[in-house]
Amino acid sequence: MAQRVSLEDPERVIRAIESDGGVILTGFSNVAEVKKVNADAAPYLEAIIEERKSRNQDRGTARCTRFFGRSETAREVWLQQPAFLQIVNHFLRTESVPYNDKGSTPITTDAILSASATLDIGPGMQAQDLHRDDFIWQQTHTAHSEGYKLGSDVGMGLLVPGVRTTRENGATLFVPASHLWDHTRRPQALEAVAVEMDVGEAFLFLASTVHAGGANSTLEGRPVHGFFYCRSWIRPEENQHMWFTKQEVRTWSSAAQKQAGYLLDNPFLGHCNEVDPVELFRASDRRIEEQTSPASTSYI
Repeated sequence: MAQRVSLEDPERVIRAIESDGGVILTGFSNVAEVKKVNADAAPYLEAIIEERKSRNQDRGTARCTRFFGRSETAREVWLQQPAFLQIVNHFLRTESVPYNDKGSTPITTDAILSASATLDIGPGMQAQDLHRDDFIWQQTHTAHSEGYKLGSDVGMGLLVPGVRTTRENGATLFVPASHLWDHTRRPQALEAVAVEMDVGEAFLFLASTVHAGGANSTLEGRPVHGFFYCRSWIRPEENQHMWFTKQEVRTWSSAAQKQAGYLLDNPFLGHCNEVDPVELFRASDRRIEEQTSPASTSYI
């Protein structure tokens, strides 16, 4: 069974993740916020389901991708909570002192968004194969024989249920302490436990932890909002910069812009023509203001 720990106690959350590879966060959200986020995802999920129905296809699992930009509540409220960021960056912050023969200044970079999506597992869907999320970065693992080694992970995942999740409706399956295994060990089905959660809770886990989406044997869908993070120097799973427009991104908070990789984290990483990407937005805004200001308007 996954441990339940309040988000208000980040140090205890960290210890639980180091021990088990994942933890259920209590007090992460509330019913009103979850309803808002469900409503943000609903039009996209419904369109996917209706299109499949029109083609006589199975409902399957509907995915609303690019969700970081589609849900203001998730982006600006859930994912900006100081305790949540403290926990994620405890595991994914990178600190180093680069080589320079005349002396170096330490560099610190925080985690960035890798992908975001609402996953609505339809009735009758079978469970996923048990897996580790960091396979996309071709990670291999050695056993942590002396306990968890901080710095060994490159990613984390956060799952926020849109409805109460149970083993019957496809709650995430989780293998406790599997983040400590070497690459050759394979899980047995009986080692996996169902992460059953109430609305307002969330499951936070390391990308090295073995898990899977569960089977849905009910007659209703099981929406879960997923947000995935990686180290600043890892290529994100979702190529989100191809989708979000400047108009969208300029409405986000600077914290959200940074989290999605639109602000420099050190003097060079992520630059755009040797400029902080967000400065391009500001320059564009200044040009628009100049073009529309009374002083710039000519009258004939």
